[in-house]
Amino acid sequence: MIAALAGAAVTALVLPVLVAAGPAGAQSAQAAPQATRTDPVSALKRQFRAHHGVKLAETAKLIGEGKGQRTVYARTRGVLEFDRTGVTATDLTSKFDLPSDAGETGDLFTASRTITVKGVSYISGGVFSDALPEGKKWLRDRDNTLTLLNPAQKLLNPLEPATLKATLAHTTAKRPGGTWDGARTVVHSGTITLGELYRISPTVRTLLGKKPSAKAAPLPVSWQLYIGSDQLVRRVVSSYTQSIRGLTSVDVVYLNDSRYSDWGAKSAIKAPPASQVADFDELRIGDKEAEEAYVQLFNG
Repeated sequence: MIAALAGAAVTALVLPVLVAAGPAGAQSAQAAPQATRTDPVSALKRQFRAHHGVKLAETAKLIGEGKGQRTVYARTRGVLEFDRTGVTATDLTSKFDLPSDAGETGDLFTASRTITVKGVSYISGGVFSDALPEGKKWLRDRDNTLTLLNPAQKLLNPLEPATLKATLAHTTAKRPGGTWDGARTVVHSGTITLGELYRISPTVRTLLGKKPSAKAAPLPVSWQLYIGSDQLVRRVVSSYTQSIRGLTSVDVVYLNDSRYSDWGAKSAIKAPPASQVADFDELRIGDKEAEEAYVQLFNG
């Protein structure tokens, strides 16, 4: 079973193929004057100031259904920095918790730190860390290929105003959500389809790579948004189930729990020193090793 789930985890790295095939400074935000508090989308846009941002603590799970199920955890912590249009830079550290019998597959999911600035990502650690040239600590990922290698990539990004607005329009229930990041929250919950998320969300379009098929577009993504009294999002829980039968014998549930804190925190994320950065063509691996790494990453 773990072999099947591990395969599912790697298969999730090429989610576009599977989905297409079928369903499955300034004042802090908490101290903002009451007069400036309106709706969640307006509150979010007011946070879009250069060198300010928000902290993220995220847990993602990939869960195999049925007898002998296994769970793969991905834990991400870090800072998201804004400019006037939205997120412009990130500094995130990711760790993976795999079942004890994951075997060699676990080598694909080693801890890593990723800094993204102006659309270019730099990765320290991870699967290629041992192949970096001497004196180099970071691998430059110009196409953001490796930054998508999360086995439970979230589909709902609440830091996109259009995505947040469309999601809240599908609210079917509200209830008290407790206190998060020092703010009392109300939970808004509902579902939104993969097709609508693809239409409105740059994150989802990047993740999927192409428009989902007519069969896949209705895939429901369930969500819960915890919104504070200042109208800022403090927590997002989203999940969906994807059938990959034929590749494995199970359906897989993807569950993402993202928590946002310290809205308005000052931030100054910079790219690593150029002297410590290497590109893919500088990696010290032979043709055979490179081919095996590619097969492991993209074909399972």
